[in-house]
Amino acid sequence: MNPLEGPREEGRIFRVDVDEDVQRELQTHLDMRVEELVAQGWGRAEAEAEAGRLFGDRESVARECRAITQAQVRAERRSGMMEALWQDVRYGLRTLWKAPEFAVVAVLTLGLGIGANTAIFSVVDGVLLEPLPYDDPGSIVWLREQNTRGGAMRVAFANFRDWHRKNTGFQALAAYNSLSTTILGGPEPVTRTVSFMTEDFWRVFRLAPSQGRLTLESDHGEDRPPVAVVSERFWRNELGGAPLEGLVLEVLGDRHPVVGVVGADFDFPTGAQVWIPVSEEDPSTSRSSHNWDVVGRLGAGVTLAQATSQMESLTLRLVADSPEDPDYLATGVVTATLRERMVGGSRRALLLLLGAAGLVLVVACTNLASTLLARGTVRNRELAIRASLGAHRRRIIRQLLTENVLVAGGGALVGVGMAALVVQGLKALGPASIPRLDQVSVDGSVLVFAAVVAILTVLTFGLLPARRLARSDVGDALREGDRGNAVGQRAHVWRILVGGEVALALLLLTGSGLLLRSFHELLNQDAGFHPGDVTTISMALSQLRYETPEDHAEWYRRFIEETEAGPGVARAGFISAIPAQGALPSGRLELDGDPEKFGDGGYVLASGGAFEALDIPLIRGRVFDDRDGPGTMHVAVVSQSFADTYWPGEDPIGKSVSGGGMDGYWDQGIFSQVVGVVGDVRFRTLDQAPVPTVYFSYRQRPFRLRWSGRVVVEAEGDPAALTPFLRSTLRRLDPDVPPRIATMDSRLGEAVAPQRFTLLLLGGFALLALLLAAAGIYGVVSYQVAQRTREMGIRLALGGRPTAVRALVMKDSLGIVVLGLAAGLVAVFAAGSAIRALLYGVEPGDPVSLGVSVLLLFVAALTASWIPARRSTRVDPAITMRGD
Repeated sequence: MNPLEGPREEGRIFRVDVDEDVQRELQTHLDMRVEELVAQGWGRAEAEAEAGRLFGDRESVARECRAITQAQVRAERRSGMMEALWQDVRYGLRTLWKAPEFAVVAVLTLGLGIGANTAIFSVVDGVLLEPLPYDDPGSIVWLREQNTRGGAMRVAFANFRDWHRKNTGFQALAAYNSLSTTILGGPEPVTRTVSFMTEDFWRVFRLAPSQGRLTLESDHGEDRPPVAVVSERFWRNELGGAPLEGLVLEVLGDRHPVVGVVGADFDFPTGAQVWIPVSEEDPSTSRSSHNWDVVGRLGAGVTLAQATSQMESLTLRLVADSPEDPDYLATGVVTATLRERMVGGSRRALLLLLGAAGLVLVVACTNLASTLLARGTVRNRELAIRASLGAHRRRIIRQLLTENVLVAGGGALVGVGMAALVVQGLKALGPASIPRLDQVSVDGSVLVFAAVVAILTVLTFGLLPARRLARSDVGDALREGDRGNAVGQRAHVWRILVGGEVALALLLLTGSGLLLRSFHELLNQDAGFHPGDVTTISMALSQLRYETPEDHAEWYRRFIEETEAGPGVARAGFISAIPAQGALPSGRLELDGDPEKFGDGGYVLASGGAFEALDIPLIRGRVFDDRDGPGTMHVAVVSQSFADTYWPGEDPIGKSVSGGGMDGYWDQGIFSQVVGVVGDVRFRTLDQAPVPTVYFSYRQRPFRLRWSGRVVVEAEGDPAALTPFLRSTLRRLDPDVPPRIATMDSRLGEAVAPQRFTLLLLGGFALLALLLAAAGIYGVVSYQVAQRTREMGIRLALGGRPTAVRALVMKDSLGIVVLGLAAGLVAVFAAGSAIRALLYGVEPGDPVSLGVSVLLLFVAALTASWIPARRSTRVDPAITMRGD
């Protein structure tokens, strides 16, 4: 039976009344069902009978007919919609093609806004949002001890040892300490960061090696054989990708066979490339020697708050019976998730930049919205004709939105391309303090962000103008023709848009000005030394070749002596801490030969030449000289703030001070006599007050020279010109010491790199916002002038002076600017707290920054208004009125 014929009813054959297309579709379904049954093992006759049974009743056929008919209707509708959409796209492209200046400016304006946002979002995504490449990274916690001032300090190893044994909140807990030092064993000696860690370190991160193995519990024993794990980057770049068997590194006087390689995405502590195990059986019982950081993994079901509370209680019990000075003991525990620890210092600046980029996009959208409204006045007649011919307003809105989508799409493409370039620039210029910046890229999530931004901009700058244009009165538009005297009905919208642009531009300009003033204050801060003619050399000697601290001191003495004899060298000297570089050991120092009298200060080893090379001023007494050798009475030089703090109103010369626990002489009762007082130096950062400091002779107390040393060289001319000579001298004295040579100015540049990075980006955004605001004012005033051409002609024909006509035009535009400036000032004071933490020596309400920003923006607005106003008075009145 034909499945298209229904069953017999009352002696006749029932046929479903369908058209031929539906019959063919049903026959296709029937044939497909037959083939499916045959494929399942049915005989063809049985399959045809079964298919006929399924399709052979009236209800089934009718249902299939309805479904196919509805599908055809939907397909026709979709086809019609697609055709209409394609027609809108073609018409939109033709419209934009006929206005190339508008199209190019609109796409570039939007591209700049989207590009700035996409570039900054890619950095925010990679640094703040991208999960750390570890298993369950949210459970990894960074721990330090709390000091008596409520701040964080490193952990005493004796405390960590008890933490590890007695805590109940962590399933793994490890201490680590990092040091930049010389590593031998590859084709060339190199200086890299080495991390020393306890046995739970790899359990915290749950890592698997990419080659070999990680350290085992036996590697951390007291009599352990020395081994090392290296990063994949170190293995490839420094070891040439050689097989692990036979690879041995010399680090700090020990030879460490390489047993494993960790993957390229592991970077903890930041910058570490070699990991060496240490034993927890350290005999130290001091709870006031804070030299370690700690990282742990929370136990199952344990929250950070619970673990912190438990560790704090444990710590207070540990220090309760300690006989050591309570001022140097822990008063609690400071914890943070590992992500917060790694990115917390960059969060505020990055979010500020993301907000600034968002303001640039808002300015760009506002600019386009005002321009589209102004441009729409010219298109009123076109839209009115289309409406009079039957075009529905929704159809007109759709057409206008299609044009805006094309502009937004072009802007998104330009923005993504610009973002890719900007990201490469950010990676090259970004400071090392921003973690994982080198891994940032314009990836899928960033592209999704760009697409979302483009869609939002369409709705933002496209919908309002489209709705207003579509609502225009057809009769009025046709009567006006191209004379366009309907500016007044949109004037209030333009005022809001242009005023908003001005306010946002002022906010960005003021923020940029504040950072610029802050940066200037930072660079002009008295740091206590003069960097302009100084070159620095950082190095670490082999502890196998130079076994004792005295051997290290003698080598540095020879190097300084030969350096000072070289051409172009004015003075050279040793110093253990380079100013403004963040590293300054500090702690308890005994005073006046009395173990019960002590102070807190920075600890620096130096020679007399270092004070002279850095131009650190001598205030009283003398600095170190040849009299202060290994076999003579130990002497010291103190900073002015140290003398004022611990010997106020007294003569510090002749007083005595020890090195505390920061060298090997404190337990021998060897004190150094103060022979001089020098000016304060900002050793840690330029924006941090100088730490009271004691300088000891590096030849008399060479204990800390075993790990690293620094030489500063004052040049008679260009300090960079000394680099070849210093390299050759270093190579001649010891070819296994890798040179790290840099001018002091370049080191200071690295020290202020985070501030400079933020300043450059925010300044760029501010300049972009200024240009966009000026362009928006110019565009709106130009369109207003174009629409008032007839009025201007009548005024001139009746004897009006050109200056009066120009003043009339500028009065309207500058009134908007003044209102925008007022709103911007309110926004500046409201947003002051967001930028306060990034400023140094400047308040958010700084009148100089505000005044310059207001003046700059007003001049830009004045220029943008004056150009079209001047052009309005150059028209011939007879020509402007001839159209009537």
